[in-house]
Amino acid sequence: AALGGIRPGDVIMQVAGKPINSVPGLLSAVAALRPGEKTVFQVQRGDRMLELGLTPGVRPQPQRMRQR
Repeated sequence: AALGGIRPGDVIMQVAGKPINSVPGLLSAVAALRPGEKTVFQVQRGDRMLELGLTPGVRPQPQRMRQR
Protein backbone atom coordinates (compact mmCIF):
# COMPACT_ATOMS: atom_id res chain seq x y z
CA ALA A 1 0.00 0.00 0.00
CA ALA A 2 2.78 2.43 0.88
CA LEU A 3 4.48 1.78 -2.45
CA GLY A 4 1.26 2.81 -4.19
CA GLY A 5 1.01 6.10 -2.34
CA ILE A 6 -1.35 5.28 0.53
CA ARG A 7 -0.09 7.03 3.66
CA PRO A 8 -0.82 6.67 7.37
CA GLY A 9 -3.93 8.71 8.12
CA ASP A 10 -5.46 8.25 4.66
CA VAL A 11 -9.08 7.08 4.73
CA ILE A 12 -9.90 4.64 1.93
CA MET A 13 -13.29 5.65 0.54
CA GLN A 14 -13.55 3.45 -2.58
CA VAL A 15 -11.76 0.51 -4.17
CA ALA A 16 -12.39 -0.02 -7.89
CA GLY A 17 -15.48 2.21 -7.66
CA LYS A 18 -16.99 0.28 -4.72
CA PRO A 19 -17.70 2.33 -1.58
CA ILE A 20 -15.84 1.20 1.55
CA ASN A 21 -17.80 1.53 4.79
CA SER A 22 -15.89 -0.74 7.16
CA VAL A 23 -12.64 -2.64 7.65
CA PRO A 24 -14.29 -5.96 6.69
CA GLY A 25 -15.61 -4.23 3.55
CA LEU A 26 -12.10 -3.04 2.70
CA LEU A 27 -10.64 -6.51 3.24
CA SER A 28 -13.32 -8.05 1.03
CA ALA A 29 -12.78 -5.49 -1.75
CA VAL A 30 -9.00 -5.96 -1.69
CA ALA A 31 -9.32 -9.77 -1.63
CA ALA A 32 -11.44 -9.58 -4.81
CA LEU A 33 -8.71 -7.70 -6.75
CA ARG A 34 -6.64 -9.53 -9.34
CA PRO A 35 -2.87 -9.43 -8.84
CA GLY A 36 -1.15 -7.34 -11.50
CA GLU A 37 -4.32 -5.49 -12.55
CA LYS A 38 -4.17 -1.73 -11.87
CA THR A 39 -6.99 -0.55 -9.61
CA VAL A 40 -8.09 2.91 -8.52
CA PHE A 41 -8.30 3.60 -4.79
CA GLN A 42 -10.09 6.77 -3.76
CA VAL A 43 -8.68 8.11 -0.50
CA GLN A 44 -9.38 11.10 1.69
CA ARG A 45 -6.17 12.78 2.80
CA GLY A 46 -6.92 15.61 5.16
CA ASP A 47 -9.48 17.76 3.35
CA ARG A 48 -8.57 16.46 -0.13
CA MET A 49 -10.00 13.53 -2.09
CA LEU A 50 -7.37 11.69 -4.17
CA GLU A 51 -7.48 8.85 -6.68
CA LEU A 52 -4.46 6.55 -6.53
CA GLY A 53 -3.70 3.91 -9.12
CA LEU A 54 -2.40 0.79 -7.39
CA THR A 55 -1.38 -2.57 -8.79
CA PRO A 56 -1.89 -5.34 -6.23
CA GLY A 57 0.74 -8.05 -5.99
CA VAL A 58 0.33 -11.72 -5.23
CA ARG A 59 -0.83 -12.36 -1.69
CA PRO A 60 1.80 -14.27 0.32
CA GLN A 61 0.79 -17.75 1.38
CA PRO A 62 0.32 -18.12 5.13
CA GLN A 63 3.19 -19.88 6.84
CA ARG A 64 2.28 -23.07 8.61
CA MET A 65 3.13 -23.30 12.25
CA ARG A 66 6.00 -25.62 12.95
CA GLN A 67 5.27 -28.62 15.11
CA ARG A 68 7.46 -28.85 18.17
